[in-house]
Amino acid sequence: MSDHHSHHHSHQREDYGSRFKRTSLASIAFRRKADKWLKIILFFLSFIMITLVVLAYLYG
Repeated sequence: MSDHHSHHHSHQREDYGSRFKRTSLASIAFRRKADKWLKIILFFLSFIMITLVVLAYLYG
């Protein structure tokens, strides 16, 4: 009878190339997300500033 219950997966240590690839992909994803949010924030800031300029011109 074979001994199936002692089957273990050996967890390989992450080599430098795999770690570099994982951190690079995570960094790219983070930068894309940050770029998207910065563009949204800048859009709203410019909208607010344009509105304030128009209001200052009309009521100033």
